[in-house]
Amino acid sequence: MINIKLDLGDAPSVLAAFANAGSVQKVVNAAAESYVDDIHNFIDAGHAFTPRTGQLQQATNWRPAGNGTAEIYANTDYAGYVEQGTKAHKIAPKPGGKGLKIGVSGGGGYIIRRAVNHPGSKQHPFFFADQPDRLERMQAKALSVLAQNMAG
Repeated sequence: MINIKLDLGDAPSVLAAFANAGSVQKVVNAAAESYVDDIHNFIDAGHAFTPRTGQLQQATNWRPAGNGTAEIYANTDYAGYVEQGTKAHKIAPKPGGKGLKIGVSGGGGYIIRRAVNHPGSKQHPFFFADQPDRLERMQAKALSVLAQNMAG
């Protein structure tokens, strides 16, 4: 699992002076939601990887963490491998397993192997990609929510 924890540092105390304490969390939540929307749009536009099942994109979301913070996460075991790539490595059966069941292309059944050498995979950044633009849009969204709260 990979994640980002958003913390506005000293800004919550400044924001709390202008509005109620819940406003700080609303601003941070809006920023987190903006970042996740950008991740999804980046993937949908084909800038990251071609989703096979959509599971990684569906597992990328955010949640309020309280105290003026929010967490953005990709809740899969393999998100970091997609983001950072992998080196060549050996894949063996799980403990107690007799072999790896590998599907044959074209739907021709399966082959069983004791172990295989994986050549590795290249990076497909999606989570931390396009940072400057994402941070700019996040800030704009946060300021918009702040302005709405101050307006009433």
